[in-house]
Amino acid sequence: MSKRALLIGVNEYAIPGANLRGCVNDVHNIAAALTDLYGFAESDITMVLDGAATKAAMTHGIADLVDSAKPGDVLYLHYSGHGSNVPDTDGDETTDHRDEILCPHDLDWNDPLTDDWLRTTFDRLDPGASLTVVMDCCHSGSNTREPVLLGGPPPEVVSRFLPNPDDETRGGGFTGTPRRARRRRRDEDVHVVDIAETLVSGCRDNQTSADAHIDGDYNGALTYYLVRAMREDPQSTYRALHTRTLAGLQGNYDQVPQLEGRAPRLDETFLSGAG
Repeated sequence: MSKRALLIGVNEYAIPGANLRGCVNDVHNIAAALTDLYGFAESDITMVLDGAATKAAMTHGIADLVDSAKPGDVLYLHYSGHGSNVPDTDGDETTDHRDEILCPHDLDWNDPLTDDWLRTTFDRLDPGASLTVVMDCCHSGSNTREPVLLGGPPPEVVSRFLPNPDDETRGGGFTGTPRRARRRRRDEDVHVVDIAETLVSGCRDNQTSADAHIDGDYNGALTYYLVRAMREDPQSTYRALHTRTLAGLQGNYDQVPQLEGRAPRLDETFLSGAG
């Protein structure tokens, strides 16, 4: 059995005006938790940051993480950065006709990293391995991260949604209004879904995720409170860790993280081997 993690954080974008502030800190905080609490050696952890987080590097790293997995392996994938969406090209998005995308440093709107590619890649996972995925972006909603400064006036808002220029040139004026109606499941925040991975995402699809100034530095609010929950009880189940993370966010942030995966896995210990 091996433990391996791929941590991607993108503060710096080639697109002018798109930079973020808390993503690299997210990666370092997660890496420390993995080594301190879950038995990952530093050599088990690959960090892909800022200008190195190209589409080629991200797709290669994610595919390698999945395709090299063997029975008993414990895998962790973390992404902090912009999200957006593009027109669906294969007809599987029957409600809004949009594919959600992750945004690498060198985002090319004509060659995006889509949720379709992620789904196909994750589905190749060896059934004897476990894969935990944390997306600290609004992967299924308005795809914004709004910074909040605790204990002081709010700074300038930095959105983690990148509007597709094609939408703007068509006169639609799309600015990130939630479109993902097919994923909206009332107020339920833990979803039993038959997917290869266990997924934690930043918020419901009609909310934003926060890029917040906490403890003197910028962080993704999801990642900050997720790491705090890990350190409070490393032996939490996925379901209990989600509840503890949500408790940290409540009262400070208008976001509710989503937990998705197969029913038995949700009640197993976080980052344990496949049952």
